[in-house]
Amino acid sequence: MREEYEIIEHSQVEDLKIFLVDMTYRRPHMHREFEICMVLSGVITIYTNKKNRTFRKGDLILFNPRQTHEIHALTENCILLSVQVTSGFYKRIYPEITSLEFDDIAVSSQKEEELLRLRGLFLRLAKTYFQKETGYEFFCMGYLSEAFGILLGSQSWHLISERERTERYTKGKRMSRILDYVENHFTEKVLLTDIARQESLSVYYLSHFFKELLGLSFQQYVALRRLERARKMVEHTNRSIGEICMECGFSDSRYLNKIYKEQLGYTPGEYRSSHEIYPEKKEAQDLDNTQMFYSVQDSLELLEIAENTRPFF
Repeated sequence: MREEYEIIEHSQVEDLKIFLVDMTYRRPHMHREFEICMVLSGVITIYTNKKNRTFRKGDLILFNPRQTHEIHALTENCILLSVQVTSGFYKRIYPEITSLEFDDIAVSSQKEEELLRLRGLFLRLAKTYFQKETGYEFFCMGYLSEAFGILLGSQSWHLISERERTERYTKGKRMSRILDYVENHFTEKVLLTDIARQESLSVYYLSHFFKELLGLSFQQYVALRRLERARKMVEHTNRSIGEICMECGFSDSRYLNKIYKEQLGYTPGEYRSSHEIYPEKKEAQDLDNTQMFYSVQDSLELLEIAENTRPFF
């Protein structure tokens, strides 16, 4: 029997995506991949699964596939390293991976050397991915395989059924519809009753559903969504605080000052008195997410700095 071979060229490692991003805000979202994030600088809060968690430089964060999460930066210059990998990457050698869910987004260990090892593996994985030297695909697979081996041995996890996977997918689609509605109406008077009517659900069920997936109430989410829009306008436009309140859905500047102070530790006026405001014409078009992705060269420079900075090693 004659065997035929073909040469296939890959522009990148299949099922793997890595990037560095300067993050201020990322609206609730989900994806089909596992995502491991490392905080390279700054402080962020993640809202997901009935709770919120705060992470600082050196911390590792682990999201399951189709896990809704929202990201708020609490400081300036918050940089994240993100590694996204589909479960299909390991399906052949570890079939259970498609049903595996980690129990907590915070990666922790009683052995400090395990955390140091994981940080080192993800930094080297990212550098190898960006450098793309000959044979880099094999090194990427090696670093990632070792990292997942450590995660499986050190983190709490469980297997879900096909029914549970289907239910999570259905809930995710519903949450996407709800969030799209909020995006179109959060600068107005937006009510949970309107969404409940649209989804043919009770207000009681929808309220608990929202809390279950995002870790905060519907009204808390709307307030934070308005805050992030106002924050971007405060930092990148010359509009008055009164104009910003009206455009973002706040009843008055006192409430904006209150939530600003609670979340960020300072008021809009205090920020403007200590920062240069960019001209309005330079305001980014995307008011839903405030993030900047780094180029390959800049990413490599940041990774080099991280490798030589505590608490990474």
